[in-house]
Amino acid sequence: MQEYLQKTRLSGLLDGLGFHILSFAFSFIWFIFLWGFRLPALAGGTALYILIVLLRKKIRDDQVTRKEKELRAVIGGELALERLLIAPPERAHFEIAMLLSLRYSLMLLQTGKDGVLCDVKGKKLLICFVQHAKKTKLTADDVLDMQRNTKLHNADSGLLCIPCSLSPEAQEQALEDPPVHFLSRETLIALFGEVNPASDSQLVMLGKRRKQRLARNIGPRILHEGRAKKYACYGALLLIMYQFTHLIYHALPGLICVFLAAACRCARKKQNTLTDLFSSHA
Repeated sequence: MQEYLQKTRLSGLLDGLGFHILSFAFSFIWFIFLWGFRLPALAGGTALYILIVLLRKKIRDDQVTRKEKELRAVIGGELALERLLIAPPERAHFEIAMLLSLRYSLMLLQTGKDGVLCDVKGKKLLICFVQHAKKTKLTADDVLDMQRNTKLHNADSGLLCIPCSLSPEAQEQALEDPPVHFLSRETLIALFGEVNPASDSQLVMLGKRRKQRLARNIGPRILHEGRAKKYACYGALLLIMYQFTHLIYHALPGLICVFLAAACRCARKKQNTLTDLFSSHA
């Protein structure tokens, strides 16, 4: 999904404080320069300062609305692609064809496992959605299968909708007869986002899923075997400091670090035991 750089709360407060100081100073200095240090200059400076603040608020509200709309479209498109990856092939091909029919002038003729046969200005086009993960690459064999299906349905060309990357060999194979065209992941996300942007319930569900994923990764991240040496070193140094200072707040963290080092070792031994068990049965 699309990533945005986010400011910290302190930096946002400092930026806002600096803006108000500069706007306030500019408003009053400008009218004092024009009219001198009089009451009308103070009233004019106050009015100009309020106008600048309201204008800034209006611009920021418009930016937030625009960014929220763009973000909802991106998230909605990505959720739709995730759903199509695990859907039956016939349904995935049909939904892609229906989506394209809303934007382009094409008529659906036949639906099957190989794709959806469409009529585009008197020419036949076979539309197919490739159910590949994002990190995979479309190969030349995938394009060759599409060309076989295109000839089998007597279509003039094929359209592969790919939610993954494209290999150079696949691009070369697509130039052979019958030609095969590609619809990229970004284009699919944009099309799905326009038709079905993310709703509030989907955003809440996405936030819960992210929190659950982070919660599941906390334990393995803390007890990773690569951290055992660091925990042991920190614990030894803190216990040595306790011997010199006799301060309890050196001993407690030291004991915790030693315990974490031992836990990392035990977790690694348990993992190795399970690996050996499954390898022996294999």
